[in-house]
Amino acid sequence: MNVEMRGLHLLLLSVLAAAPVAGQEARDTLDVFFVGNSYIYFNNLPGLVEGISEKLDGPHLKTASHTHGGHRLSEHLSDGHLPSALQSDGSMSQTWDFVVLQEQSALATVTDTVTGELGSPVEFQRAVHDLASQVRNLGATPALYMTWAKRRWPAQLTDISAAYRGVGAELDAPVAPVGEAWAAVSTRRPDLELFVADGSHPNPAGSYLAACVMYATLTGRSPVGAPREVWGQPWNGAGPMESDTPALLVSLTAADAAFLQEVAWEVVNHAEAR
Repeated sequence: MNVEMRGLHLLLLSVLAAAPVAGQEARDTLDVFFVGNSYIYFNNLPGLVEGISEKLDGPHLKTASHTHGGHRLSEHLSDGHLPSALQSDGSMSQTWDFVVLQEQSALATVTDTVTGELGSPVEFQRAVHDLASQVRNLGATPALYMTWAKRRWPAQLTDISAAYRGVGAELDAPVAPVGEAWAAVSTRRPDLELFVADGSHPNPAGSYLAACVMYATLTGRSPVGAPREVWGQPWNGAGPMESDTPALLVSLTAADAAFLQEVAWEVVNHAEAR
């Protein structure tokens, strides 16, 4: 085989290798960037979302994040790091389909004189509006990650839900109703723990629920059938860690995983029907 024919042969092989297998369609990909704090990096939520999407028939979600423990959205605005983070992630094309915004804990609500929880709905609304404007200037769609009530104060959810839904409506931005799904699980399966010991942060089951809600919200598809075990980038108290070796992020029983998937889909569907 001469050099010219050999080159043509190799080109043909590369084209065939890249083509979808008969009976299979190429999958769409959504690039999703998460902005927030430890409620995102605990159990590597972006990695869970990505891992769940890999095993389902819908779009594949490729994720990245910019997080700091305890950070408010207003601090992400003021520290000046977010614009460069959004435009300089080397693993993707620097274009995002969605940028998910997560406010600090219950900051979206008014300060609670009973619980002592500090809230600043005006700060929350201003920060979300400013960040959403930046996100849209980059050609992406802002999405809101509704947080949950802490274990000791479940009544917080009413104000949290109203705050996220209100600003979501103002911005015409999708709201991932994680807090509402959390409350539904706590009511229907109080034996299924979603918190770590501090009663605030998510354990692996809590993050798995959040990932199912996020997947359903961003894709419009059901997370039912997602794997009960998800592997991904390991994480520690500062966020995801650089590693060539994937870690087991969550391992649930088949029954618990199916229940969380079903609740996530029910809550997202109910929210969209409002």
